[in-house]
Amino acid sequence: MKKAYICSPYRAESEKEMKRNLEYARELTRKALEDGMAPVTPHLYMTQCLNEEDPWEREIGLKAGLELLKGCDFLMVGIRYGISEGMNKEIVAAEVVGLDVVNADKLHYKLKDEKLRGSV
Repeated sequence: MKKAYICSPYRAESEKEMKRNLEYARELTRKALEDGMAPVTPHLYMTQCLNEEDPWEREIGLKAGLELLKGCDFLMVGIRYGISEGMNKEIVAAEVVGLDVVNADKLHYKLKDEKLRGSV
C-alpha cells in the first residue's frame, strides 16, 4: 500500500474558512483511502494537540510533518483553495527528497499510469 502525504491549506482568517479547510483535508484523506492508499494528513491530527497560534508549536508541527513526508511515496496536493506558505514548504521538501508531487484533482492519472506500468 502506497503512502500519500496529504497537502492542503490549514490556517484560516475565519472560523468558516477553517471549517472549509478541515473538510477539504478530510475529503482528500478519504479519497486516498478509497483509492487504496495509506494517507498521512498531519494537519488533521497534530493541530488537535498543538496550538497553531503559538509560533513555536506551529514550527514543531511543521517540522514533524516534514519528517513524516520523507517516509511517503508521493505528495498529494489539494489546490482548490490555493497554495499556502506551509503547503509551499511541503512541496519544496517533497521535491528535495525526490517525491512526485501530484495535484489531487489529477490523482486518477497517476494511478492509471502506475497500474499500466504494474507498479501499484
